[in-house]
Amino acid sequence: MSKPSDSKPGASDPLLVVIAALLLVAVVTTIYFAFNGPSKDFTHEPAAHLRPVIQDEPRVVVVTREGAPAGHGAAAVAAAAPAHGEAAAKPAAEKAAEKPAAAAAASATVSAPVVSASADGKIHGRVVLKGTPPAERPIGAVRSDPNCGKVSTGPVPSTRGYVAAADGGLRYVLVRILNAPAGAGKPAEAPLIDQTGCMYEPYVNAVLAGQSFKVRNSDPIMHNVAATAKVNKGFNFAQANAGQVNEKSFDKPEIGVKLQCNVHPWMLAYVHVLENPFFAITNEKGEFVLPEGLPPGKYTLEANHAKAGIVTAEIEVAAGKGASVAFELGVK
Repeated sequence: MSKPSDSKPGASDPLLVVIAALLLVAVVTTIYFAFNGPSKDFTHEPAAHLRPVIQDEPRVVVVTREGAPAGHGAAAVAAAAPAHGEAAAKPAAEKAAEKPAAAAAASATVSAPVVSASADGKIHGRVVLKGTPPAERPIGAVRSDPNCGKVSTGPVPSTRGYVAAADGGLRYVLVRILNAPAGAGKPAEAPLIDQTGCMYEPYVNAVLAGQSFKVRNSDPIMHNVAATAKVNKGFNFAQANAGQVNEKSFDKPEIGVKLQCNVHPWMLAYVHVLENPFFAITNEKGEFVLPEGLPPGKYTLEANHAKAGIVTAEIEVAAGKGASVAFELGVK
């Protein structure tokens, strides 16, 4: 009697079953794609490269003269970078050539001071501006400020680089004797520097060294008066009430001590501190009259303007006779 075999039929082997199933799937798939082709909605294109998002990415912005951004990134840096060699040297050379030409034009149009004797014994005259000054800039902050907008009336105030009349009369020029004898003359009345409509009035003033002058707040809002001096001791104080007046003085001669309001920084004024009392500031017509009392003699008279510069004239004062001087200053 024979023994039954230990081997199992091939179909019952699990490994063979799996292989058969895989072969069947492969055959079915091949037949399907042979008749239908690849799906039109699915293609094997490479995925688009996504740029990582970086927050607060640094940018370089080039601002043109008109204030408009010219771009950012490397292209803007290249545009803003100065050229090298001849291209870079050309603008500098042109500017250097323009300065002598401008100076020559100014000297050609500005005449030397004209001096004549006056029968009234006074030293007086006029300062005229030659040339067309640049347009002054409106100070819009005066009106946009909540408090100053309430107290400022009339036209919008402007900067006061060149304040000239229609016929050229130049305001805010310091005219002074440089070599007056010590002790001669008496100081004029102490000047008043007022704050009205959120502006200093007058813009330029002069005072004798050691002489007291007054600073008044005519506005119903708080102002601050800060004096920036190089030779003298400065000061800084607040004026909170309308009508408040403070007296101050400077001990040493100094040209152009700046006064500024720290609350309203556009408020500027200048005070010249002088060593003798023979000085004046030109009015809106460009006219000036020096105080009396200068002894007979020969003197140097100076006209000094912050923008137009300085010019001097030699004058002679005799008994009962003064000097009349016509100054011309040029736009610079």
